[in-house]
Amino acid sequence: MIIMKIFQGPGNQMFQVAFGLAAAKRLNVELKLDLSWYDENSYHRQYILDKLNIKASVANQKEIFDIVTCNASGFISYKWNRLNRLYLRPYYQRPKLIEPIDKFDLNFTKIMDRTYVEGYFASRDFFADHFDYVKECLQFKTEPGEINKRMIDQIRTENAVAISFRLGDFLGHPWQNVCSFEYYARCVKYLTDRFQNLRFYVFSDDIDWVKKNFKIDHPMVFMDFNSADYMEDFRLLTHFRLHIIPNSTFSWWGALLAGDKNKTVLCPEYWLSPDKSTYKADFGNRVVDFSRVLPEEWVRIPNMEKGDHYIGQ
Repeated sequence: MIIMKIFQGPGNQMFQVAFGLAAAKRLNVELKLDLSWYDENSYHRQYILDKLNIKASVANQKEIFDIVTCNASGFISYKWNRLNRLYLRPYYQRPKLIEPIDKFDLNFTKIMDRTYVEGYFASRDFFADHFDYVKECLQFKTEPGEINKRMIDQIRTENAVAISFRLGDFLGHPWQNVCSFEYYARCVKYLTDRFQNLRFYVFSDDIDWVKKNFKIDHPMVFMDFNSADYMEDFRLLTHFRLHIIPNSTFSWWGALLAGDKNKTVLCPEYWLSPDKSTYKADFGNRVVDFSRVLPEEWVRIPNMEKGDHYIGQ
């Protein structure tokens, strides 16, 4: 059994469960989820994996305790489990693994059965060997409503671009607020130089702000009718062939799961700020390592050039 701790918002949840699904598949064992984070944080972040075809049940506290403590039915077995898992095995085969935020480590793909795992695991590399299985599990259980069905049909008949803005709490963290107005202008130019008759479908967690502040000389459709269920916006993202994404795991997954083999994804060159001083307030001297978050085939567009103007500044 692998127990995966799930926490934070939709994009992070999908990275975590993707890691767990791939790990359990490699070992041919059951995956269970620790959802206890949402007991106290559901007001802050909504749990969304129950909307998807996730093949995993919820772990109870005894199952978590037994794995973390190397519990066993007999004293000798218990002592051997602790000796083996805590001292004889390498660090990535201990019973409880917490991913360090400042180091990308593929050794975590070599975990053992009966492991409790916590982390962000923000890279396709952690589940690339079982990508098709992960993609199958991340499909919606239900069909879209009529409005979204019509929107999907419309998207498929056009040179439609999904352009996303991640605002909200990002604006208060300089290490996250890295997508400048100029970044979006460069992305628009990149696409207009290569495609004709583009229509831009605008997604955001603050769509009213984008309506007031984002202007381009191309047709735009502001996606403001799914505000009661933002996962319906996520469903729509997976039907676009052309994507402009910010440094958002929500948009990242929308682009990754888009089914068109000829898709084009434009992403920020810097997923997070390269300025180490911007991390001190949240992480002290540690710098978050997102060096492997962007798939190689995606097009990196400069987003932190000298003189750029950042949203909210």
